[in-house]
Amino acid sequence: MRSRRIARSFIAMATVAVLVAGCGGGDDDTGEKKDADSSQSDETTAAADEVDAPMPDLTGLTEDEARTKLLELGVDEGSIIASPQESLQEAGTVVAHVPSSGSAITGSITLKIAGPVGPVPTFLGKQVSEVETWANDRGITFTEVPVPDADRADGEVLGTTPEAGQEATSEIEVQVARTPSTQSLYLTETVNESYCGDTAAGETFIDGDPYDGSSSTIGGDDSCVFEFDLGRDWNRLTGIVGFTDSSRSATRIRVQIKIDGTSKVNKVIDFGQKPLKLDVDVSNGLRLSIELSNVAEYGTIGFGDLQLIGAGQGLPDDASDEATTDDGLE
Repeated sequence: MRSRRIARSFIAMATVAVLVAGCGGGDDDTGEKKDADSSQSDETTAAADEVDAPMPDLTGLTEDEARTKLLELGVDEGSIIASPQESLQEAGTVVAHVPSSGSAITGSITLKIAGPVGPVPTFLGKQVSEVETWANDRGITFTEVPVPDADRADGEVLGTTPEAGQEATSEIEVQVARTPSTQSLYLTETVNESYCGDTAAGETFIDGDPYDGSSSTIGGDDSCVFEFDLGRDWNRLTGIVGFTDSSRSATRIRVQIKIDGTSKVNKVIDFGQKPLKLDVDVSNGLRLSIELSNVAEYGTIGFGDLQLIGAGQGLPDDASDEATTDDGLE
């Protein structure tokens, strides 16, 4: 019996020893794995820190020169991507890159390499921002010519010079629809007036209809001039002109409208005549003058709903010619 107990004790002790040895061996393996992971992490960090300089400005360099400069900084050659870009600059040169100069170098680098510029695309009906982006990407000078147009979306492209399909040049001019701004104009707001009898503003009755306007009385040998500063900020002058209801019959008055001394309207108006509709081109004008001179009898001439319309710059010459009659009247 005793010998059996000793044998059992010996077996138990041996089992414990084996278990202890096994546990000790597992700790060693785990430690080795942690050391390996730590070593790999250090290598990854070292690789990430390899390019510690900001992105240089590579524009104007050839592709080979740009690549050489990046490799000298420690950029991996496989991370450099060349992408063709239409440009007026010398073919084969870098016109832009991503990331931009001064940015941190992370991931891949795209070099945009200059190539031939194709014909001007069709931009009609699109937003002007598309043309501007297209032009800037190619080194083309972009010029906007605003055209007041209340019927089209603000910023809509109406035309380009060169036109769609033509060879691109160093410049592109874009006619753009702009929501017109308006400003009412009254004879009483003149910056320079030669006396012309009673002048008033407010509700003005012309041919029996009420208008928001202004009027001035004239007779005998009287004549007067009302001047207004435009500052090249307006394109059109619209409204009506005719005798007020209080005028004498048989009255005749000459109305002249000038822009910087150039006559736009020169018309004798007779009492009883239907009011004349004004649509006068005042593009790029600095000084607007309205001149009234008596032809017969005394009367009061009225301007109704007189408004300046513009978008900040003058209309193109061809658009102006189409939009108005020779005498500025409809």
